[in-house]
Amino acid sequence: MPVPTPLAVRHTGSVTAPDVDYHHEKYAVVALGHYLMDVEGWSSVQVSVALKSLDAPGGLRGRPLPSIDGERDRADRDYRYNFYVDTGGIDLVATKPGHTLLVEAKGKSIPVNSGIEQLVGRTILSMEPGCSDRSYAILIPDLPRWLRAVETARNPVLSDIRVYAVSPKGAIRRCDWG
Repeated sequence: MPVPTPLAVRHTGSVTAPDVDYHHEKYAVVALGHYLMDVEGWSSVQVSVALKSLDAPGGLRGRPLPSIDGERDRADRDYRYNFYVDTGGIDLVATKPGHTLLVEAKGKSIPVNSGIEQLVGRTILSMEPGCSDRSYAILIPDLPRWLRAVETARNPVLSDIRVYAVSPKGAIRRCDWG
């Protein structure tokens, strides 16, 4: 019987993450969640959050940031699409005292133009006018065609939406519109 090889991991700050392809939406959301907490100092991150729970007395209704099973990813290629089964709602919500960040994400499996349109549309629809304690962002794959779509987009409304890009290894960086 073969001896299982150890799971390949990478270390980013205090986070040990499995060696998987973070260009897939749900994996990308996990990478961004860790980045927001470890690098940007957000105190809490939830995924798949119900929009109506943002202002609910009971607080946010979403899932805690899940862990990815890298071994299962290698054994079952569909795992990356459904390792957390909740769908709908806001892809990621990060909070810290007095502020909330709402993030919509897309992975590399969707065409770029459709993906950008969906991300921007969903983000605009979730915006609450006059709500200064909220900010908004999108998460895209760090791929040339996605970055070009962001760099060439010019519309004043986009300045209210941050852009994060995730590499295949889970590195996160900020990008600028047009």
